[in-house]
Order: sequence, then structure tokens, then C-alpha cells
Amino acid sequence: MSNKPDVLFLVLDSLRKDRVSAYDHDRETTPTLSALSTYATRYENAFTPAPWTLPSHTSMFTGVFPSEHGVTNGFSDGMSRLPESRTTLAEHLSDAGYRTAGFSNNPWVGQLSGLDRGFDEFVEWDLEISRSETDGVHTTRDDLYSRLHPALGKAARQPVFLLKRRFFTDSLVSRAKRWLTQQAEPSAPTFTFLNLMEAHSPYFPPKRAFKSLDLEQPSTIEPRVLNTKLLAYVMGKSDLAPETQRRVMEYYDASARYQDEKVAELLGLLQREGLFDDMLVVVCSDHGKTLGDYPRTERPPHYVRDINLNVPLWIKRPGQRDGETVDDMFELPDLFTLVRDGGGRSGRYTRDVAMAEDFIPHAGRKTPADITRWRIVADPEYKYVRNDSSSEYLFDRATDKLVSDPAEAVLNQCRETLSDRVQAFNQEESTESRQRRINSDVQAQLKDLGYL
Repeated sequence: MSNKPDVLFLVLDSLRKDRVSAYDHDRETTPTLSALSTYATRYENAFTPAPWTLPSHTSMFTGVFPSEHGVTNGFSDGMSRLPESRTTLAEHLSDAGYRTAGFSNNPWVGQLSGLDRGFDEFVEWDLEISRSETDGVHTTRDDLYSRLHPALGKAARQPVFLLKRRFFTDSLVSRAKRWLTQQAEPSAPTFTFLNLMEAHSPYFPPKRAFKSLDLEQPSTIEPRVLNTKLLAYVMGKSDLAPETQRRVMEYYDASARYQDEKVAELLGLLQREGLFDDMLVVVCSDHGKTLGDYPRTERPPHYVRDINLNVPLWIKRPGQRDGETVDDMFELPDLFTLVRDGGGRSGRYTRDVAMAEDFIPHAGRKTPADITRWRIVADPEYKYVRNDSSSEYLFDRATDKLVSDPAEAVLNQCRETLSDRVQAFNQEESTESRQRRINSDVQAQLKDLGYL
């Protein structure tokens, strides 16, 4: 078995652990991931470094936390980009002889943030081929889509359901399958990254996904109406009525079920091509998503709830045949080292505690004068939350409720743990310009996703 295995790194954007049937959700939203659990290691306490896409992916691609890599917020008037001094996972693997390809559903993950660095091939959310160094990977139609990507971006914002995200998701998965098939020769190992975001609003799952879950199928107009209400909620302009919130979660589950079909296509291809057994497969979510579960004005903010931070994670190591469940804490930035090193042993990357950070607001049209930073450390029993003004909170993770009168000894231990982690940060001061203005098409898509 090679010490440089082929790697599939699949991020299911915004997939909540509590809505995954492999984690005991009562609807069978993810039968493919349930099947993967019989071969892979499933982590019960995997924590994302940040509760939204841009800093979370940047941490997974660099192995460090937001305070260290500096990509903490995104704003239209000038956003942070990954500094050139930080080497990405794809760059490391490319230098080690890997052929690399990325397919991203999310505008934040790609050339906008610099996370396309190190990829031989990279296809953006609107099907633009932003990097291409391998002959024969893209078809004539792919090249046409790439040239027409501004028009596709505009079409994706219109109420034409076939041009909503399903169109882009299906195309990206098809291209990834073609890449995997074409690169199946043993001459060099491959690193294939995908971001799929069917679990991220807006939701336009096919009717067959509702039928698979025995849910009421939507009318022609309902998806547009429901997503309009949901966007107003995400932007803080209104609350979700209980019945609307219930229906949103049905759409969410149906979207997860449709996405699971795409995962089945990828894993099925790997098995048919004889690649799966010796491949390192990583499947995770970058963060969860609060959809009316908690008051938007609560303090500390709902972003630090486990529903956003404790994410699903599967790792199928090369040669692994039997599934296992790990209860120890796991930090997603450690995926950088795990993938770079070819998988390693099961317990090598687990920790006693996991850390996360959140810089609020996340994104917007203009950089605000004040940004509040929250830091979190968690173990299987407690989660400690503190901001830069020294406001602190302790959650009982079993109940997801604040501890009303926490013991001073517990607080002191949490304070010390957090302090030790922060002091160990390798924070680089960079004077290089990392600003990139966001063009109108991407701004419109980010608005549709609720970022702006």
C-alpha cells in the first residue's frame, strides 16, 4: 500500500449533525453516509474552528485557526485573503507529487479567497474553470460554461429552479467523477476536493427527495415563497413562524437526501474503479446552520451552539475495512496534517479538548468599525465561551443549556485551557495586501446565500 494514497476530501457545507441519519436522525436523510460508517471512523465530537464557511475552510486548508491565518471575515469593500506565506494543503500535496483538483459549490472557496492555490484543476461555483493545467480534463461544453459563467451566475439568481444550485451541484459532481475516472492510472496519486452545499439555504430539493422521506411534496410556487421567508430570517429582518420553521427543516432534510445521492455517485465510482479500498476518504461538514432553533439576539450568540460547531465527520483510512466510532474530541484543522500524512492511525489526531473562534459580523457590504471575537473550548462534558470583553459562559453539552452557577474550579480550568491554546498560536504579521473586491455577480450570489 502506498504511503501516498489517493485522497477524496468532501465537505458537505452546512450539514448539521442532528439532521444526519448516520448520527441517529429519525429521517433517513443520509443512507450513503450510514453505509460509509460501516467502513470508516465516525467522530462524535468533531469541532469546526469557526461556524461559517470562509474561516472554516481556510483552517482545514492550512492547519491553523482563524486568529493565526487571519481569514476571519469577508466584506464586499475589501475582504481578507489567505496570505501567500501560508501554504495550502493542495500546495503541499502538489509539491509531494500529487495531481490535484477542486470543485467548489461555494463562492468563498476558490479564487476569491485564494483557496484555489495548489490545484491543477479548479472549478468555481458558477462553473468557471479558474485553474486548468491538465489536457483532456474539461469537455468543449465545460469550456463553454466557463466562458459563460457570468451569465450562469445571473441565471442562478432567477426563479428558474433548474438553474438553482442543483444544476451546479450536478455539474460539479459529474466533472469530479470524470476527473477521478481519467486520473485512475497509478502513475501519480490524486487529491480531489469537493464542496457541496445543498444543506445551505436556499433550498430547492427535487420532489423525489421529499417522496423518499415520506414528506409532503412542494407545489410549484412554495419553494420560492419559503426561501424568501428564510432569507429574510437569515438577514435578521424577521423571525420564522413555527410552521414555517417546521417546513424549512423538511426542505433541509430533503436537500440532504438529494445531496446524499451525489455522494453515492462519487463513492460508487471509486468502488467500481477499484480505488476506494486504498484511498483516504474524508467527509465532513464545515459548520452547522441555525434555522430558527435559537433566538437570534441571544447572548452568547447562537453561532457558538453545538448545532453550529459540533459537526459530522467520517475518515476512511487506506486499507480500513471496519467502521468504528470515536468519542474523543477532534479539531477540523487537524485534517490538514492527517491528509498531508496519508491518514495515520485512528487515535493520533484526537484531543482532550477542542477549540473554535467566531468573529462577528461574519460578512457584509462594508467592513464595520467593531468586530467582536468569541473563543470556545469544549470537552465531552462542558463548553466554555468567552469574548474579548471577558464575558464568559459555560454550557452543559448534554443539555445544550447554560450552567447557571458554574463551579469556580471548572471555570478556572476552562480559562487556563483557553489561555494555553491561545498562547500557543503562531500568529504571523503580514504586510502584504490581501484585499480583493468582490464583483457584482459574486456579490449577488452571496446575497442569495444570506451573507450580504
